[in-house]
Amino acid sequence: MFGVKKNDAVVPISETAKSKESMTMLKKNQSTIKDIIAPGGIDASYTNHIGIMSSRNRYARSMLVSTLPRMCTFPEFLRGMYTFGDINVSVFIAPVNESTSQTDLNRTINELESERIVAQDRGDINRERIILQKRMEAEELRDTIAAGLNRLFSSTIVATLFAYSMEELDKYTELLSNEMAKNLIDIKPAWAMQDAAFRTNMPYNDNKLSKSHTFDRRAMSTVFPFFTSDIGHDGGIPLGFNKQTGLPILYDNFSPKLSNYNMVIFGKSGAGKSVTVKMLSARSSILMGIDSLALDAEGEYAIVAESLGGVNVVISPNSNTIINIFDIEPETVKDEITGKERTMLNVENKVEDVTQRFTYNG
Repeated sequence: MFGVKKNDAVVPISETAKSKESMTMLKKNQSTIKDIIAPGGIDASYTNHIGIMSSRNRYARSMLVSTLPRMCTFPEFLRGMYTFGDINVSVFIAPVNESTSQTDLNRTINELESERIVAQDRGDINRERIILQKRMEAEELRDTIAAGLNRLFSSTIVATLFAYSMEELDKYTELLSNEMAKNLIDIKPAWAMQDAAFRTNMPYNDNKLSKSHTFDRRAMSTVFPFFTSDIGHDGGIPLGFNKQTGLPILYDNFSPKLSNYNMVIFGKSGAGKSVTVKMLSARSSILMGIDSLALDAEGEYAIVAESLGGVNVVISPNSNTIINIFDIEPETVKDEITGKERTMLNVENKVEDVTQRFTYNG
């Protein structure tokens, strides 16, 4: 039993205080974004992977880029890693102070010169040539930095693979290593540093690893992924499948989302440029009723035109089809003063065009 003395004053609790207390209790029960996306638990006791405990357990392995090629080429440098699959990739870039870069490059040049002298004394011509080339490149880099034309950057590249079983994780690790080896890039698991590497690859912008590589400005520009997983249009012709999402890619050359209708296709010899153009022409004709005109110097589009019911016009010294450069047709022009359209034969411009065709500039 609790009682209240007669002399004690009883202070009633206000409605405002009750509402504040209720709001405090509600906020304690609210779920944050961390509660929604966080797994049930993470086991970081392993040396070569991490266990992610949830309704369905997953495994993650973080890997570091250990060896880089001598030259970095865009976009092939890290594209195989960016588009591999269930993977997170982080690239940390920090500029190197000019005075520090000059000091480090001078020390590197002195070391290379010492190695070159040793190789020369031993009569190792091949090693001497290689070291001499490296020293010349280091001197050129030092001079361009001193002139303000270049700069050095320190970069850490870490990737985290995810899988639902250890067998899949080991298989994906081997596949990723083989894929990056095509570009002379060696990646290795962050042995005994999986926890730190996993945290580094989270969106906290916190690099907890000391492993880094030095890039100059041109090489550093090749790591930026100038592409997105959302490519293609809402309609159009099918080109293939997105390797990241698995969705089909549709392309509409006349989509209103495009600023113009121009298109250019780049690729090395044998990459499939001609096949892509033929596929675009054929599918555009069948699916969208678009007619294509090909200036075919090698005659490789003749079969495509015949298959689609098109016409092949052969222009050669032995054919009956010719181009008459003297041919002139009426043109519809708009008067700048009156704004009215009128039909005319522009003979003067035609004579000038023909004259330029026969003018020889020795």
